Amino acid sequence: MSKKILTKREVGNEGEDIALAYLLNLGYALLCRNWRSKHRNFGEIDLVMTKGVVIVFIEVKYRKQGCFGDASYAINEKKKKTLYRTGEQYLIESDMPLTTECLFSAVLIDESAYARSISVIENIFI
Repeated sequence: MSKKILTKREVGNEGEDIALAYLLNLGYALLCRNWRSKHRNFGEIDLVMTKGVVIVFIEVKYRKQGCFGDASYAINEKKKKTLYRTGEQYLIESDMPLTTECLFSAVLIDESAYARSISVIENIFI
């Protein structure tokens, strides 16, 4: 019996499911998932959550079997800039002041046949 080959979107959804369950267990609350602006020139935010009164914009990176290096390599300066701009746009479109307390975070998931490692970078700009 062969394994079904997952599309990039299916793998992304699987990673987001894992990250969401992990963060909910840590006390985060979900506001929305896969948020996109009404305007085309912004990216997508995988998870928008709250932790207390803080809005947390979360990028999820999921790597299986060591493909393409570990998940931390996928959080580059371009990704950070896009997440920041899209987070600002989320606040604008949600009628929230730009002074709202926010964090830009990442959940990194590395998985092999034997183990899964999950780490949260609570502020990707530090």
